[in-house]
Amino acid sequence: MNETKIIAADLLWNGIQDPPIPNCAIIVEGRFIKEVMPVNELPAVALKHVIELQGATLMPGLIDSHTHLSMDPTMDNYLDHLNDTVTELTLRAVAMMQKDLIAGITTCRCLGDKEFLDIACRNTVEEKQLRGPRLLVAGKGIRAAQGHGFVGYPFDGPKEIIKGISENVSRGVNLIKFYITGTLQGKGQIPSYLTKEEIILLVNESHKAGLKTASHCVGGEGLDWALEAGLDSLEHAYHITDAQIEKLAKSDTWPVLTPSPLVLMKRIEHLPESLIPGHKKERDQIISRMMALISSGIPYAVGSDGMHGELAEEINYLINMGASHIDALKAATIHGAKVAGIDDQTGSLEAGKKADIIAVPGNPIKNIKTLKNVIAIMKEGEWIMKPEK
Repeated sequence: MNETKIIAADLLWNGIQDPPIPNCAIIVEGRFIKEVMPVNELPAVALKHVIELQGATLMPGLIDSHTHLSMDPTMDNYLDHLNDTVTELTLRAVAMMQKDLIAGITTCRCLGDKEFLDIACRNTVEEKQLRGPRLLVAGKGIRAAQGHGFVGYPFDGPKEIIKGISENVSRGVNLIKFYITGTLQGKGQIPSYLTKEEIILLVNESHKAGLKTASHCVGGEGLDWALEAGLDSLEHAYHITDAQIEKLAKSDTWPVLTPSPLVLMKRIEHLPESLIPGHKKERDQIISRMMALISSGIPYAVGSDGMHGELAEEINYLINMGASHIDALKAATIHGAKVAGIDDQTGSLEAGKKADIIAVPGNPIKNIKTLKNVIAIMKEGEWIMKPEK
């Protein structure tokens, strides 16, 4: 028999409406939200079972739309550590999942890890052998032999690319990730490490398998080719031009912004030494391009790119770059769910959706920093952090 839980707070932001709703309660039955209603409409018999959070706001669980489970940017030379043994990477991934979950991140879209460790983590969480966010995983990222991709694997030419997609599909990935460009502009044009034909092949073959596509792409002609091919999500877009923003607005491609690799100076300083000068040099330019995309009005999602447990800070960076509080919050909730293709299941507080709920003190729409102090977490109706009644 499904247990019924009732949670109430001073405010509720459902992920869809702009203003929070005062004095609302959520009735949770089993894994799902049964109803969202005003507290004063609760049956008298239910009132004694309500967990009431005074001075708090209820909102959807957060969604990190771009991460890597085995990455820890607090480590020196953290990109080099992606070459650690699979055992070390897996143990790190488990620790990182715990950081995410306790920060109110109930869903992570994982865009590549070594040797399918992300699939093992996803399955272990689903089997309830381990607590962690809901994981949507990409398995082996597909890159060119001479291309970018620290957690990618080389698949050169059409036959190898189809093989890479098939291998991922056979292992049960949720999406296909591939790498078009590097991260920095450097000198001159941004090269595409994949041909236009290879990008079209990647998108078409992934779609035939029923999977969405995500690509690491910061700009250049490869970005234009990806939009033409029908790419589902454009990751990073650090050097997107105004003309490309116009093309993006007319496409069905979702941008996923990842501010911290360029905004957070202490993260830059943890890069391998050879990469630090370039990141510092292009930092201001990249911030200006993210600001241009934000100001365009195109909806977007947000990811931490492995800065586990710190999605609230990524949301704060969006606001500092011109996003409204509402748009920044949507980037980490309902828009993240749409990018992942699970907005019928999560991303907002609505009857019939999974009970992914967090509570924060105060009003995050007025003070985004309240997201750093999550006081209650529920994932699919299960308390991860239960508040005092």
